[in-house]
Amino acid sequence: MKLTYPRDLASFQQKLLATPLRFLLIPFSWLYAAGVWIRNWLYALGMFRVRTLPCTVISVGNIAVGGTGKTPAVIAIAKRLQKEGLRVAILLRGYKRHAREKVTVVSDGKKVCVSPRESGDEAYMMARHLNDVPIIVGRQRYLAGQVALSRFNVDVLLLDDAYQHRQLGRDVDILTLPATHPFGNPEGLLPVGTLRESPTALRRADLVLLTHADTPGISGRAKAAVKRLAPNALVLESTHQPTHFYPLIGKNSEARTDVKELEGKRLLAVCGIGNPESFVVTLLRCSPQSIELMEFPDHHVYTETDRQEIYRVFRAAEADLIVTTEKDAQKLADIVACGYPPIAVLAVALVITGGAEKLTDVLLASIRGK
Repeated sequence: MKLTYPRDLASFQQKLLATPLRFLLIPFSWLYAAGVWIRNWLYALGMFRVRTLPCTVISVGNIAVGGTGKTPAVIAIAKRLQKEGLRVAILLRGYKRHAREKVTVVSDGKKVCVSPRESGDEAYMMARHLNDVPIIVGRQRYLAGQVALSRFNVDVLLLDDAYQHRQLGRDVDILTLPATHPFGNPEGLLPVGTLRESPTALRRADLVLLTHADTPGISGRAKAAVKRLAPNALVLESTHQPTHFYPLIGKNSEARTDVKELEGKRLLAVCGIGNPESFVVTLLRCSPQSIELMEFPDHHVYTETDRQEIYRVFRAAEADLIVTTEKDAQKLADIVACGYPPIAVLAVALVITGGAEKLTDVLLASIRGK
């Protein structure tokens, strides 16, 4: 049984496309496509200025709205660069952050400097995961990059969600695509579908990372489709592996518990992410007895009403445990005052299932070329 709550954009669109109202959106999709094409054409002609920084710049992005597994990919790439002895900083837009400054240092690499509201979900999550990696948010990545270079003297800037942010030049463009639906879910450009750009935009990518590539048949078809559009791009496959879980609040909130402890449990999965089904797929790796999904819109800010509804569903489902994502953790903690019902946060790591050394080669080649 799957429980639904306020639906995300993709789910709303899927319902809408099943009605005659879909035809009302098609002209807007054409206008959007024309705007994207003209913008990319002007960049190709050099009529729009591309600014550069005196260091290696690596972009990680996607062509669809949310749910591609990009954030774990950025964390994995940052750790890989660190292992090579490189000083790394991550630059993000800071989606839905409340800080007024043009540029905000979320983490100096040693400690988290601002609240989740000031940083945005992804930036705060990265700051908790990474040591010795400054995390900086700002709509203008060039200004954020200047801050990173002047304050932290880094070797590499890692741009999160920057495939369409072409104002800042980059040495490597990495594109994350979910193997289950690489070209949007539903397919089509906004607002009819979830694509920011046409699939032909894959041609700009140096490397395509297929995420959630758990099923050989599905990932094989996705890889073949990508190679048809971007024959020169290196295509790698990855999965999201649960590593451990920990309590949302309490004295032992930093304690790590092996995911084997979830085996045979009845779980209520609560999340506000772009692809909630992917969270269920990841939880299935832990062999629970059952999973009920309670999904909220991407980047949802939880309220007292939400808390009461979550607890009601928990009791109705006779679940053993509520499990949420690290992206949702802090916003849920803000409304939870006690340790019952128990809420656990699942930690996940992106694992490249083949050719991890090729990724390292691409990254290091871009740095040697500087």
